[in-house]
Amino acid sequence: LGQSVICYITAVILGMDITVNILLALFLILPVSLLFIGLGLLFGSILNDKQVGGICGALLTNLSAWLSGIWFDLDLVGGMFKKIADLLPFVHGVELEQAVAAGDLAAGMPHLLWVLGYGLVAMLLAVFVFFKKMQTF
Repeated sequence: LGQSVICYITAVILGMDITVNILLALFLILPVSLLFIGLGLLFGSILNDKQVGGICGALLTNLSAWLSGIWFDLDLVGGMFKKIADLLPFVHGVELEQAVAAGDLAAGMPHLLWVLGYGLVAMLLAVFVFFKKMQTF
């Protein structure tokens, strides 16, 4: 949340209009955070500390950036790459924030469902895997 506040402050400095939409976008970044927290907990439960650093630190960061459309328009790549990206939550998190920041809450709601769904599954899997591992010790 703090990082998002810094990003929106920077956006305002660079010319973004200050509206109530920024506050709503900050609130709706929480489900996206839930997704990444769930993935971190899941990988932390599956992998050892050295493996999780490499996977979550580098691979997950880059993979989510490539598949979210923040570096390039996914429509330009198209094909199977875009189809895979659309099935994953990363592009939906970006499109949720873009829609809400632009004041189009209705356009963001389908993306919110994708993010919440993946976040909930990641959290439940993390809890399940953690408890399974605790039973083996």
